[in-house]
Amino acid sequence: MRQSLLSISLSVLMACAATAAQADCSADSAPTRPHLVELYSSEGCSSCPPAEKWLRSMHDGVDVVALEFHVDYWNDLGWPDRFADARYTARQQQQARRDGGSSVFTPQLLLDGRNWSGWFHGGRLGPPEPTALTLHLAAGDVPSRMLRISVAADAAALDAFRGYETFVAIVEDGLSTQVRAGENRGALLRHDHVVRAFAGPLALARAEVRLALPADVVPDRASVVAFAQSADTGKIAQVVALPLAQCRK
Repeated sequence: MRQSLLSISLSVLMACAATAAQADCSADSAPTRPHLVELYSSEGCSSCPPAEKWLRSMHDGVDVVALEFHVDYWNDLGWPDRFADARYTARQQQQARRDGGSSVFTPQLLLDGRNWSGWFHGGRLGPPEPTALTLHLAAGDVPSRMLRISVAADAAALDAFRGYETFVAIVEDGLSTQVRAGENRGALLRHDHVVRAFAGPLALARAEVRLALPADVVPDRASVVAFAQSADTGKIAQVVALPLAQCRK
């Protein structure tokens, strides 16, 4: 009898521990939407380091989530950017079409889905706007390096946000590269908020996706970011971030 009670007690404790770990590995968006800042950059671009430096120090008390997308169209200048991805170039090209053009450039900063050059002139971000949309973000299976990620929107707000889609990114801080060729030859480049994996567009109501952590990603300095964006205008409705450090139980 004692052995059976002990087995049951251990099972209950393990189940409670698993539930607690799962609860810790989730995040809900705030009633006030954080700013979403996207930087399109490249290690092959000599004018990009100042923009990346600004990105690392931009918060200044304002709630901000940052994504640094490394594009691949400068890779033929003598230095292949290890963070570059053609999908990020395609995302930047889509933004150019929204803006009524076709050309892309680096560095380019988007603030809440719109092109923004204020960073170059020392501009500061104002307080973000309230939003009626709530996102719930959850992630699991960090040890396996294959993340199961789910994002769900508050059902009561779906009618007001028709035409919006969900995107998910894994971002990493504390990266550096010693560049040996190209426009930044000899420079030690430091990067934060670098997008290491990306998925979308996904359904706003509920989306589930698996994203593989690249082999060199350090989970304790990485986060999962989810955001809701209008397919037509690019406007950002909500953003939520989940540090993977709190998922490593």
